[in-house]
Amino acid sequence: MPNPAPHTVPKGAPQPKRQVAMFVANNMVSDRRVIREAATVAAAGFAVTVHAIAQRREKLPTTERHPDGFTIVRHRLGLIPPVLPIRPRPLALLLHPFWCALAITVAVARKVRLPLAGAALLAIRWTAWATLAARAAGSAQILHAHDLSGALPALATLRTNPGAVLLYDSHEVFLESGRWAKSPAFIRRILADRFEQPALRRAAALIAVNPQVIEELAKRYEIPERQVVTYNCPPAWNPEPRGTELRSAIGVGADTQVILYHGGFSAHRGLEELLVAVRDPRLTAAHLVFLGYGPLEATLRAAAAEPALAGRVHVLKAVAPEVLDRWVSGADVGMCTVLPSTLNHRISTPNKLFESIGAGVPVVGSDFATMRDILLGDPDGPLGAVCDPTSAQAVATAIHSILSMSPADRAALRARCIRAAATRWNWEAQASRLTELYRSLPSA
Repeated sequence: MPNPAPHTVPKGAPQPKRQVAMFVANNMVSDRRVIREAATVAAAGFAVTVHAIAQRREKLPTTERHPDGFTIVRHRLGLIPPVLPIRPRPLALLLHPFWCALAITVAVARKVRLPLAGAALLAIRWTAWATLAARAAGSAQILHAHDLSGALPALATLRTNPGAVLLYDSHEVFLESGRWAKSPAFIRRILADRFEQPALRRAAALIAVNPQVIEELAKRYEIPERQVVTYNCPPAWNPEPRGTELRSAIGVGADTQVILYHGGFSAHRGLEELLVAVRDPRLTAAHLVFLGYGPLEATLRAAAAEPALAGRVHVLKAVAPEVLDRWVSGADVGMCTVLPSTLNHRISTPNKLFESIGAGVPVVGSDFATMRDILLGDPDGPLGAVCDPTSAQAVATAIHSILSMSPADRAALRARCIRAAATRWNWEAQASRLTELYRSLPSA
């Protein structure tokens, strides 16, 4: 009997798993969205490798097998790609308009000390990282690019592996985030025209954190006909009985009203407005807890030490992700009043929104369409309240509207949050859409 043809699988033998290369420009230590997506795809029967970044100051393994069934490979950042993945025309890559524009930008910026040097240097380092990641991705059949930074290695991989299927996963409107939102128009145009639009045009599907991100990208680009929304929801769990960790940490009993902000202590998150709101006479019985870390920690601790607040403001260090849900469940109100300072803020659906709902904690959120639809548009009834996040008085009024409810009404509100999380706002519900997308992809 003749031997099977090369690269074929004998009849009855297990079929090899399809190879997935995910690309994300961070170290993959705490990116919960990418971790959940990679675990979901691996559980669906795919072999998943996440290509991430290795920082010199961090002592993380270059290759790591994640407990959830996928592999992480970290590639270093640099200024010059050690090996060019695009063959046989390496000179053409070096003369690519993108490289030339960035080289000129850096040279000019350094000479006249313009602030755009940082953005240009980061773009060059990302391109170098993309070179290494693309080479390592090899012949993966599916390429999953997380944001524009992840699209760089995906596009490079397609040069040598044109049969691969590309998925573009938008965590936000990338060019409206961080330093890129403040970068010169010509840098943003290069990135949009040379990278984001080609990635979206080539992609078999666009995955996004909410419908509003898809709507915004559709205004700017040609986007794939197939679009999948996967909200950043935590896994489903039962928050009954409520956790006692939070109240024990601040030394209050079960009857004390507790307002919780958890997450990064940074600007534009509504923290300063919340510190003013808690001084409102209607909230004098409530305690305010900040749980997390960030550059505003000193400001928060100074406010907590003010005699006028009578020990009602508490600043706690962040807790491990695996116990966060129990801590959140001990609050009476969860805060998600991000300011409308950027487009991404105005169309955001932050993790803490779903973490609070999943813990049975009603939310006070910014009165943006994204959060309003979730908090006030639930078919079972409201899951909290919305307000103008720039007005401390409006924030206080929204908090008071929840804390002033009768015990029976507050219990009903908590029960609605728990039901909504169990039926809609959980990762399992989001993961089913991602699994369906992957299983429907054509073979490369």
